[in-house]
Amino acid sequence: MPGSFRYNEKKSACEGVSGKTMSKNSNPAVSESDGVPLSERLDAIARYVPADGAVADIGADHAQLLISLARSGRLKRGIAGEVNLGPYHNARQRVAASRFENRIDVRRGDGLNILAPDEADVIVIAGMGGALIASILESGNNRLRGVQRLILQPNNGAERVRLWLAENGWELRDEELVRDGGILYEILVAEPGMPERPYEALPLTREKALQIGPVLWRKRHPFLKSRLEKELAGWERILQKLQSGRTREAEERRRRVTEEIGEWRRMIEWLSEEET
Repeated sequence: MPGSFRYNEKKSACEGVSGKTMSKNSNPAVSESDGVPLSERLDAIARYVPADGAVADIGADHAQLLISLARSGRLKRGIAGEVNLGPYHNARQRVAASRFENRIDVRRGDGLNILAPDEADVIVIAGMGGALIASILESGNNRLRGVQRLILQPNNGAERVRLWLAENGWELRDEELVRDGGILYEILVAEPGMPERPYEALPLTREKALQIGPVLWRKRHPFLKSRLEKELAGWERILQKLQSGRTREAEERRRRVTEEIGEWRRMIEWLSEEET
């Protein structure tokens, strides 16, 4: 499959079959849809889409991603799925205006139910909560036959997505953090493989690896430390609010939160040590 890549433990990076490290520049940039520049988030997602494949975008909204891929000549066939009537009509109008109706099919339906098995090479699900993405994958698991890559961008709850992938035979091949409009987004890229491999030999508990992202940790992503510090600050705010409690329940909760704070501080220290 074009753009296929594998995790390389020695280099702590995801490498393409040629041995070159996968990066955001591995594929030609896709920057516009109908003259409108793609957001940093969508552009980062687009770079993980291999050229000349059949791509399904679930929750496609205005179908901007698929139109951009088609305009750049990298889309063999696109399927834009929307469950709500308004976004469905918006996507149809945008595809018609772009004159890619012969290449992009806009369908209305719930999740992966719009697909037949073996119909898509790549599935993109972006801009939803992690719990919803995991639910879509679970309910449409029988539609994933023949899919070679999942590109998932949860707005929150990424650990739910990672857990589903690990439990269903999907191996994390890359993870990315991208800042767009002051917000830090996670992108998870998975392919059928060995789901436990990215989690091996990490200095993290399984729970924390699911929360942080095993590939992000191995890559020492430049945004990762600031993300961990934000998580730590959130727990410290919770502890501050609990200080006034005098019940046994409040004391127990303070103890648990203090332990959590200690874990996040240790992880930040480990990351800082390994960066030096």
